[in-house]
Amino acid sequence: MLEITKAFEIINSKLEEELLKKGFEKRSVAPNDKEITALYIGSVAYSVVYYIDKMRVVLRTCGVEENEPDNSWKTIATWLFDPEADSVKEAENIGEDFAETVRGPKQLAVQKQKRGRRDGEASSDPLFFANRMVAYFPELRDEIAYEKAHYSSFRGVTFAEEKIKPKFRDYVNGAGDKALIKLSKNLASLYDSGDLEVKGIITYILLNSIDDEKYETITSEFEKDLKKTAAASRKLRGKKIKPEKPKKPKKYIAENLNGTR
Repeated sequence: MLEITKAFEIINSKLEEELLKKGFEKRSVAPNDKEITALYIGSVAYSVVYYIDKMRVVLRTCGVEENEPDNSWKTIATWLFDPEADSVKEAENIGEDFAETVRGPKQLAVQKQKRGRRDGEASSDPLFFANRMVAYFPELRDEIAYEKAHYSSFRGVTFAEEKIKPKFRDYVNGAGDKALIKLSKNLASLYDSGDLEVKGIITYILLNSIDDEKYETITSEFEKDLKKTAAASRKLRGKKIKPEKPKKPKKYIAENLNGTR
């Protein structure tokens, strides 16, 4: 297990190197039991924050007034980091991603295009989700590589249905409550940072593949909104959803000049 303080140092070091070269000043921020923060002040402010409970690390930026951040923070990159499952390599990858983001407008534009945006938050895609599942199912690593090598784009829903779901169901069936609660927190974080496809994979494909008892244990840890969404998806379990038929255009009969049709 990688200690979170050590992981944060690794993640932050690459960004710090980049910002110090640009003349930014590092400010000290005391950690607490909820988050660890690094702050940099220059022409704008940047901060790296690791939210301990959510196991999420974000890069944020805001304006500067009188050499202090104006606290109108906007998240420009988001990653999940589980200190019990992730390694130095994952921490280094996150740090390099953050450093790339602040190197210049060209790199930032690429970063935004690559990760997508949703209400100021970066959204992770099905490939990102599949890579996070490798922590539970190491054999997925080779299957992800095969998928990427043989298809022009990652087939998120198909991959989840064929490769992740059977492993997920077997894992849940054999797991105790403690393991399920940990899984619940990870799924909630992945749902929160995921795009619409990831959200559907979690609620419709994975959670609907397990029995009611295991489902109740996992969803008991969800926050109200996610629990409500999962419950709505549960009602669709076993049903075939037909694609919406295009509506026929309405026919209009033109009136003549005296008002008759």
